[in-house]
Order: sequence, then structure tokens, then C-alpha cells
Amino acid sequence: MSRRRSNTSWSSPRGDAASPSVLAGTDAGRGDNIGSARRPRAPTACLVCRARKVKCSNGKPSCAGCARLGCECVYPEPPKYALQSSSQSNSEVLDALTEILRRLPPATESRPEVQVVGSASTSSHAFTAMGHVFEWPIFAMNKSSRGVAFGVLGTSQMQEMSCGASPAFGMPRLDGEEISALLTRFLRMVHIMNPILDCTTLMNYGRTIAELGPQWDSQTCLVLVAAALGAIADSFSSFADTVETLSSSSSRQDGAQSRQRAESYYQSARRRFGLLGISLTACHCHLLSGIYLLYTLRPIEAWNAFFQASSLYTVYLKGQAAVRITNELDSVDMDMLPDEHDCHDELRECLEQRLYWSCIKSESEICAEVELPKSALHTMDYPYQFPSPPTPKSVDGLDDSQYHGTSAFSGATILSSCPPPTEIQDFKELHESSWFNYLSEISLSRLSNSVDQAFYMTSPASWASMNLLDMIIMACGFEEQIERWQETLPQPIASCFDKSLDLSTVSELQLAPWLRSANIKLRIYRPFLYCLAHRRDKCWPVDDAVRQLAQKAVLLCLDPLFNFGLRHRDAGMWFRCRETACRALILICAGKVGLLQKMDLERHAQETLKVCLAHLRYWETEADDVRLARQALEKAIS
Repeated sequence: MSRRRSNTSWSSPRGDAASPSVLAGTDAGRGDNIGSARRPRAPTACLVCRARKVKCSNGKPSCAGCARLGCECVYPEPPKYALQSSSQSNSEVLDALTEILRRLPPATESRPEVQVVGSASTSSHAFTAMGHVFEWPIFAMNKSSRGVAFGVLGTSQMQEMSCGASPAFGMPRLDGEEISALLTRFLRMVHIMNPILDCTTLMNYGRTIAELGPQWDSQTCLVLVAAALGAIADSFSSFADTVETLSSSSSRQDGAQSRQRAESYYQSARRRFGLLGISLTACHCHLLSGIYLLYTLRPIEAWNAFFQASSLYTVYLKGQAAVRITNELDSVDMDMLPDEHDCHDELRECLEQRLYWSCIKSESEICAEVELPKSALHTMDYPYQFPSPPTPKSVDGLDDSQYHGTSAFSGATILSSCPPPTEIQDFKELHESSWFNYLSEISLSRLSNSVDQAFYMTSPASWASMNLLDMIIMACGFEEQIERWQETLPQPIASCFDKSLDLSTVSELQLAPWLRSANIKLRIYRPFLYCLAHRRDKCWPVDDAVRQLAQKAVLLCLDPLFNFGLRHRDAGMWFRCRETACRALILICAGKVGLLQKMDLERHAQETLKVCLAHLRYWETEADDVRLARQALEKAIS
């Protein structure tokens, strides 16, 4: 449908077709018997004004409205008051409306490519979600097993009740050494994956709060949430997990003391959320709150926090636009700047751009797995396709080596997992690599959105009726785009794509882009495995191509890089659990259709399935929806 059609509504409130009275001054059903005492008729409006339901100036040769819109102004013929049949009347109305649409000028505004990333239509029904794979007919899931698709919504209520029943957390002790150590951990372990803050500003906030004590303002709230993330974060270990390492403990047992300390900081921050105003700092508080909730495997609460951050940021942007138009107030937000006298527009604009992209990305990721609404931020036209990277000055003076390898508070071991100072990567170098990762993730999100629009706008059952040749052409095109994206990656984060990579040297920033691209590839290949398993109308010219794409899905699921960081707690762990379940389902499906046997990969697939189940079992003590997925997988295997 063309864009200009959406500018005018042609339906009544009940959804019926527009009546003839829209275009004529009298009812179509009236006859000729009109008395001579009839009141003088009002001037007849032109067709465009009648369709728009606005007052017409009746100017000749063109009324004011048509002149402003650039439309051809046409006045209807005087009514003859002849009795017409219903079908004839409706036909004339449709012809008139079609003529108006033809005469309307094309829309001058066009949404930039940036809008595609946040398009709410791409995953409004979450057909990319893990639950829809469980519903494939080949798995023959019973009714209780199919409930895994909605398990996250149901189990989140129980998790919220259990969290509320826990004893209240006291206010953590805020001294300079502890705050600096936790903020340093936050910048090194959390902020690098989502660099939305100004590092120097955050550390200055921490020093101020350590000196003056916690206040009831947005700066204190931001420091407390960042400290909570610093307390719960852990360093990444460069080794592949096995069934033995995953079965030796559970996520609830590992790092219990760190989580309790982090929760005390987080609960202290939550008491300040109701006092936050409309500012960048307030938006950052809600966004970091969502990241913390993902760290603790509370995805529905995280969605709520991201939704609030995005909605608040939408109001902020609209307010900034109104300020610039009216020129009545100072448009600079002072909250995120360390000193009122050092404020400048460049830093503010950088922070705004980062916040926009992080909000869009965070909401979209959850809504791709759970059918939840998106905020109005996704409907805004945003002029920047990428956020502006920070300058090296943003990390000047951040000497954080003194906070590594030591405990920031007595009796706690939260910081003991840090590497020794001799192995600490220079923070400027780490910060630069984090921005390479951040920008590569934003660029790949466009491709991810295109894949979802091509294959996941409807339920998986639609793949059985799609044109196979078109599907293959689209898949090959997406593969080429991923390869081109991979070629643009800078060397510090592109190592995982090297076949000769030493797996013992894999870092978190190197693994992240590989995982993103691998999961997009699996979404590209998934429809072909479905067609191989469920499509009955075989098409021999393309059967080999369909089978080859399905085999690519199997080979990718067996890649050993998927087994790295399975016990590492971060904001993407809940998503990784669901991706693990999807990988397992792909292998199970491939086994049922005999693809594993033809590829001679049955034994390798069995070992991978054991790792997948162990991975889900490790995290299910904190997330009941993960437990439901693991139980459903075990039934599918048996």
C-alpha cells in the first residue's frame, strides 16, 4: 500500500465504506420530491476537502486547501436527485475516492533507513521466538509442552512474588574505595558491552557521593545502579564449558554473595526511581536497571525498565525539539555533565545518540522473544544512523589498576575474580574495542531486521507455502551481506571469524559479534530445515539447495564457539539460554529427518545436545521458563 493512502481515512468509525454523503450534499437515497420551500443550498465543497472532512474555501479555480496541498481541485457535479440503485451509488463513490487518491501528491517525507531497525512490525508477534520452534509439527509436543512459549510470562509472576518475599536489603555502606572499585568493575565488565555513559562523569559522580553521602537525586541513583552491576559482574573466562563444568554447580550457588551485595545496591537505587525527572540521567537509570534485571534473569521486569527508559527518552527528545523551536528555555541538560561551567553540546549529543540506539536495541531484543508492546521511540524518525564515538579525552585520568585484585570491603570477595595488575588491559584500548563492538552490533541489527521481515512476519507454518526459489535467493543474499559486514570488522574484534583462531585466547568482545552473526545465520537457515521436515510438495530443481542450507544450520549448531561463556553472567545470558534451546531443537529435527545420519554427525550431535541440556539446567534455578524449556527438550529427545 502506498504511503499517501495512509494520510486519509476512508472508513467510518464502524469500519464501513464511506457513504455517498461524504461526496454529495444530500443523502443518496432521497428522491425527486423536494419541496420548493427548501432552504438555499450551502456552497458545494470540492472532492478533496469533502474526503478530508475539512471546510472548503470554495475558491475557483482552486480552493485554499488544494492549493496548499498541491492537489488538483475538482468540484462535484450538481446532484440530479435521481433515485439510484445501491450498487451504482457505491460504484460511483469508489470511483470518486480512487480519483482523489490519484490526484493527491506523493508524500514528501520518507523514513530514513534508521527507522527499519526499530520498526515495531518486525517482531510484533515474536515469530522468531524459541517457543515457535517447539510448535513445529515434527516434535509432536503435547499441550503442556507447548506452554513453554508463554512460560516466561507466567513464571515471571512467581519470580516477582518470591523476590518480594525475601527480606529487605539494607542500605549498603558507601565509602570512596568501595564505590570507586565497583564503578571500575562496571566500566570494565558491563559498560564495554553497552557504552552509553561518559566514563569520567560517572567516576566524578561516585567521588561526590562518597564525600557527601547518598542524596535523593538522579546522580546518586545512577551510581547505585552502576555499583549494583559492578558487584554482580564477573570476568570472562576463555575456555569452553563442558557437561562436567556445567553440572558441577548451579548459577544460584555460584556468586551468591556477590548477588546479595548487588541486590542491596539495586534496591537502594529503586527507592529513587519515583523521584527521577525528565533528563538523560533519568533515562540512563532506567536503562541500566533493565540491564541489571537481565543479569538476574528477570526479562519481563527488564522489558518494563527498557520501556520506561524509551518512553521517558521520547518525552525528552520531544521536549528538546520544542525548546529549540520556541527558544524560550536553555536546551542543555546539565545533569550528565561533571561541571556546569564545562558543559558543551558535543557531549550531550553523543549521549543522546548512544541512549537512542541502546533503547531501541534493548527493547527489540526482548520483544523478539516475548510478544510485548514497544514504546513510541520506535516510531520516531531519528537522523543519526550511528552514534558518534567518544573522544580519547573521555577516559583520560582513569587509572583503575589500583582497584584490581583487591577486595573493596571486608569479608567480601566480589573483586577477587579480577586478573592481576600485570594482565590488565589498558582502559583506553579496552574502551576503543568496546566501541568497535557497539557499532558493529548496530550495523548488524539492520540485517537482522531484514531477515525477520523476510521470514518471520508470520508463523513458521507459512514457510511450507512460500516459493522455495525466492527463499533460496533471499538466503544467499543475506549470507553475502553477513560476509560483507564481517569484512568491515576491525581486527581487535574479528578474531573469532578466523578459522585458525587459538580458542584459549577468545575474549568477550571477540565472541559477541560472532554469536550475533551466528544466530542471525541460524534464523536464515531455520526455514529450510522446516521445509525439509514438513513440506510435501517436493521441487526437485531446488531440493539440493534446500538440503544444503539445512545442513549449514546443523554444522553451525555444532560449532565449538557456542560453548564459550555458558556460565558467564551477563545481560545476554537469558537470550543465550533460549538460543541454546533453539540449537538443540534444530539438531533434534535434523535427526528425525535423517539429516544427521547422512552427514555422519549423529555422535557429535548427541554430545552437543548433552551440553545444551546441561547449560539450561545450570541456569534454570533462577528462571523457571528455562526449566520448562529444558523439560520440553528432554521430552522431544525421548
